Amino acid sequence: MTHSPLAALKPAREGAMTDYNMKIFAGVFFHLAVFKWLSSPLLKKVSPVFATLPPNQQVALRKRVMSFFNAVATGGCGLYVLLWPGGVLPNQIWFDSAIVRHAGCITLSYLLAGLLLMAVYPSVVKDKLMVVHHFNAIPAIYICTAYPFVPYYANLWALMELSSPFLHIRMISISLGQKSSLLYKLSSVLLLVTFFACRVAPIPLWFQLAEPMANRELYNDTPIILLTSIFIMTPMAYLFNIYWFSKLCRGAYYLLYHHQE
Repeated sequence: MTHSPLAALKPAREGAMTDYNMKIFAGVFFHLAVFKWLSSPLLKKVSPVFATLPPNQQVALRKRVMSFFNAVATGGCGLYVLLWPGGVLPNQIWFDSAIVRHAGCITLSYLLAGLLLMAVYPSVVKDKLMVVHHFNAIPAIYICTAYPFVPYYANLWALMELSSPFLHIRMISISLGQKSSLLYKLSSVLLLVTFFACRVAPIPLWFQLAEPMANRELYNDTPIILLTSIFIMTPMAYLFNIYWFSKLCRGAYYLLYHHQE
């Protein structure tokens, strides 16, 4: 009699998911608390210009502070697993990594809080693709949190967030009139570098799944929802990343060659 990896992990997974769900809901409240009570005092300390901005711009900047905290936490988890993987390896199909799943909880709580803020403050939606991105990411990341399936590739989602702190610093600097500051220039360079390193360069790693696909190890008792995450939601995320990276490159090219014309 054979036992599938999923069946062996099922009791632990079911017990853990109650705990993880509680962490997701707690994370939603944490992110909203950062937006509600921490962001404004912090931005006022950074620059008195914040208090003079229109309400819709203040809301957008407060949301960026919330996003900054999420990116540091999630990206930090992704970097930790990358440097000290333990059992989180490319050829490991089933492995329960608490850090990878906690990173998923943090990201999910942020995405849910972000959608709530988008519903309450529609003015924060500058790019409609971001809404599509959120709706694509939520089921994919929840699946990775609920099932200890291909954690190495799930961790690549967390690793993507390492570029986001520099994006938020850059956008906050622009809104506060600090485009000539060293912080703005440094964050712009680091954004381009980390976006490529963490969101574009890892794309070929996804093709390492070809071997378990070929020997059908990837499909052994694997729920269809997990395969959907791998073959639909993850490629969609990579397409978004390539699109946004192309916009970053166009912006960098303009600044370097046309800004002084």
